[in-house]
Amino acid sequence: MIHAYRLVYPLSEHAPPQIWEFEQPYIDNLLLNARTFDRWVVQWYFEDWATFVRDNTRIWDTYYRPKPLFDHLFTWQEWLPEYRQLIIEVQEMVEEHKAQGTWRRPGSAHARSRSKLSPFLS
Repeated sequence: MIHAYRLVYPLSEHAPPQIWEFEQPYIDNLLLNARTFDRWVVQWYFEDWATFVRDNTRIWDTYYRPKPLFDHLFTWQEWLPEYRQLIIEVQEMVEEHKAQGTWRRPGSAHARSRSKLSPFLS
């Protein structure tokens, strides 16, 4: 049985599903990213490696492969190292901003938009 995890972006119905992660310390990086940006991490159990690969391939072929940004990558396995590094680099940027005192935790996009419109909502 394969235990896998992925980030979920709850505030955007337009965000594509993320590919599944299955290795440490990358799972911990997903959890840290989720806590930092008010996201979720979901867990799933795959019966075997073939089932895991099939679902990541489906996600890759449906949501990523058709986009020009990913033209240079043919499979999710090629994207996985870049994706892992991206998660790490974003967290490092957050830590730098925290050290400089310039980090503000992102709030709900809905709450921000409502607060801007509040004089008009009365």
